[in-house]
Amino acid sequence: MKYKLIPALVASMFAAQTPAVYADATQDLIDALVTKGVLTEDEGALLGKGRKAEKKSEGTVKKGSGFELVSPDGKSNMKFAGRVQLDWRDFDMDTDSNQDPNNFDIRRAYLGVSGKYNEFIGYKLVGSFDSSTKLDEAYINLGYFKPAQLTFGQFKTSMSLEERTSSRFLNFTERSYVNNASITEGKDKGIMLHGTPTKGFNYSLAVVNGYGQNNDTADGEDDSFAYIAHADVDLATMNKWKGKVFHVGVNAKMHDIDVSQYMSKVDIKQATIAKGYDFFDAAANAGVTETDIRTFGAELAFASGPWKVQAEYASTNFDSNLDDQNIDAGYIEAAWLVTGENYSDSYKSKSMGGKFDRIKPNSNFNPENGKGIGAWEIAVGASRFDASDFVVASAGYDIGAGHANEATSYRAGVKWILDPNTRILLNYIKTDFDYGTGSTGDSDENAINFRTQFDF
Repeated sequence: MKYKLIPALVASMFAAQTPAVYADATQDLIDALVTKGVLTEDEGALLGKGRKAEKKSEGTVKKGSGFELVSPDGKSNMKFAGRVQLDWRDFDMDTDSNQDPNNFDIRRAYLGVSGKYNEFIGYKLVGSFDSSTKLDEAYINLGYFKPAQLTFGQFKTSMSLEERTSSRFLNFTERSYVNNASITEGKDKGIMLHGTPTKGFNYSLAVVNGYGQNNDTADGEDDSFAYIAHADVDLATMNKWKGKVFHVGVNAKMHDIDVSQYMSKVDIKQATIAKGYDFFDAAANAGVTETDIRTFGAELAFASGPWKVQAEYASTNFDSNLDDQNIDAGYIEAAWLVTGENYSDSYKSKSMGGKFDRIKPNSNFNPENGKGIGAWEIAVGASRFDASDFVVASAGYDIGAGHANEATSYRAGVKWILDPNTRILLNYIKTDFDYGTGSTGDSDENAINFRTQFDF
């Protein structure tokens, strides 16, 4: 009997002192001792029961699309996340002085944590490490009441379906012309009330500085915070239409700006979708002392099985003391998951606004067994930028010689999703330009964008 007690005591000490990550190995040892007759079944069950109780008190480590620490009671967690996007770009306008050269580029490199504390308090902290190190997002969310939650800090506003969609899950390598800083307010500092009063319906009301990521507001007496409102509904979620998405949303922004501060922090400019030619660059004339900015937008997305159509339109009005000018932008895109995955599985109807998220292939790419090919997607789209109110020597905001005030981009892309975390994208983009009065320049740009992406 004493020879049986010695290994039993060793196994008990091992089970009591080993961290949670070795829980499976400890149980395997107990089972082996029972199998060999060193421990009786009752003794093994007793040690296993103690191990389970200890494991529960220690919390757990989860692995899925990322890594997560979970508290013992399951009410608190911390998720680790990161992404890297390596791009190669090729243009046919290398001789243009306003054109980026063909190059390799770390488009994005993020690392951060997010999660919840005590079930209701959410948080997120993300840093960007691409061309420079900067704060990307940092906020806390009070989620005690789902129909009315409060977010404080620097966060992504709910303005625009495309903006809410992570860069990891876009149809193409880049967003459309709707994603101009003068049209869509992206990440900013402030406070946001948001919620889901009923399943499938989301709203948000935000008050932010209005000068973009990591920027404070100005001091001018004509300056105000930016006020942003959003609402969307997914009729498929509401009516339980399986395998479908029918998303409709509206957006609005009001901002009275300090002109000099706005021009120095935000700028009124636009590069092509391929991130090559900076074709539009507006400036405020000396007589412009105040400007009221008003933006209105609408968004639509329909998906059925492996097919999806998505579109947005937005217009920003610059009402200055000298002129009244508009910038209009829009896009329409269609995509097909050739391998048969369902877009509705990737759609998330959340309080900050509905959006498309991660696509999980029916079979991950696996060259060893020759069966897994990942998911394949084909997409086509067009996007229009119209700032024809901005011309050379206009009264309010004008453009310099050699800059265009209108552009239309057409693009086609193929995407290979090797597994939920790894993507390879190839896009072709053709852009045609129209020029303001008295300006001349290149009439088009042809570009190829290639991206390799990994996130967790």
